[in-house]
Amino acid sequence: MELFIHLLIYYLLLSILLYGSLAYNPRMWLHRMPPEVIVKAPAKTLAEKQLLLKTAAIPFLGLLIAYPIIYVLQQNANWLSYFLILCVFLAGFDVWDTLILDLLIFCKLTPRFIIIPGTERQDYANMKYHLISGAKGLVMSIVASSVLATILFVIKNSLA
Repeated sequence: MELFIHLLIYYLLLSILLYGSLAYNPRMWLHRMPPEVIVKAPAKTLAEKQLLLKTAAIPFLGLLIAYPIIYVLQQNANWLSYFLILCVFLAGFDVWDTLILDLLIFCKLTPRFIIIPGTERQDYANMKYHLISGAKGLVMSIVASSVLATILFVIKNSLA
């Protein structure tokens, strides 16, 4: 039950960061939009690239990695448990992001605040793009979970 509560908090915080930054300025995420959007929207400016780093990317990546690491380090477990916990956090969020944030909200509901001027609602409906991105993210999450589990297990056992 404790892990479930932490997962809810983790998924919710990451979702708020992503969609909050989209609401603030969707052009920050232009590089992660479907090709139909990219071809219609003007290229990102330097200011938009810097804004992404300062307000969204660094906090997002920090939370994405730090929260599961802190949780795992509080556990007395073997490597496999570390790996599985990290997978539930990282790969689980990738599945959440793909199915709920991308396919449901981004593609199907397409809130007005994510629509970049010069594009239309149907430009955001490319589900194949999000499924391919999600599959790549899933592989990366499993690899990252394996590497992180190994590093954290070695560190924790060397300190014991």
